[in-house]
Amino acid sequence: MNKLETNKETWDKVAEHFFSHSALPIWGPFGIGRGMDLIGGVKNKTFLDIGFGSGHSIKHLVKKGAKKVYGVDISKSQFDFASKLNKKSIGLGKVELFERNMERPLKIAPVDVVYSVYAFGWTVDPKKSLKNVYSYLKPGGKFIWSWDHSFFTDVEDKSDSLVVKYSYHDEHELFLKNWKGGGPIYITYRKTSTWFKLLREAGFNIIGYLEPGPVIKKDLGKSHYTIHKAKNIPCSMIWVCEKPK
Repeated sequence: MNKLETNKETWDKVAEHFFSHSALPIWGPFGIGRGMDLIGGVKNKTFLDIGFGSGHSIKHLVKKGAKKVYGVDISKSQFDFASKLNKKSIGLGKVELFERNMERPLKIAPVDVVYSVYAFGWTVDPKKSLKNVYSYLKPGGKFIWSWDHSFFTDVEDKSDSLVVKYSYHDEHELFLKNWKGGGPIYITYRKTSTWFKLLREAGFNIIGYLEPGPVIKKDLGKSHYTIHKAKNIPCSMIWVCEKPK
């Protein structure tokens, strides 16, 4: 079984742990990005959600007047849940969902905005995934995505002391044997400079890079998502990119 198949199998088992978490209008843990108008006008625009999860971001955009929202997610469990949540909009042709990995190209009409809330970083082949995203956008279209901050993942909260566990410079692939109790999974955290290089090489103009502080001031996990950690180092990074006109 390859990495994508392994990740898909585990995501199908753990998906329910993430239903309704980190969905628009917020961009990640601790309510980050809340109140930031990163997308701008929604009415009559078209969108693609990379890693749509439970489908709550899609429902939010349709409610705000989106003309059409596409979505792609690797997990069948996510696909089934999101399909039920957006059943009416799917029936009206306002939403179209795909169950597949982001590395595999979609055949869709060009969209105004591609976005991803805490999902794009899961890609096992960022060059291929970014090539796909670029091809989905209209000239002048935006790619907006959020992910764990590269340094945040290297630090642990040990009894109110922050300890650097991994080198920020070491971008090795992590193999987690039993992630969230669902089985093995592969993930690679990349430096900010690496993402900058990948995005530029894919052809994007980077028009915004954000490191928002926490809005919700309480722990979201025993060691990883602690408010003490989030108050002292950036928890998330948000990229706002544009396809040249």
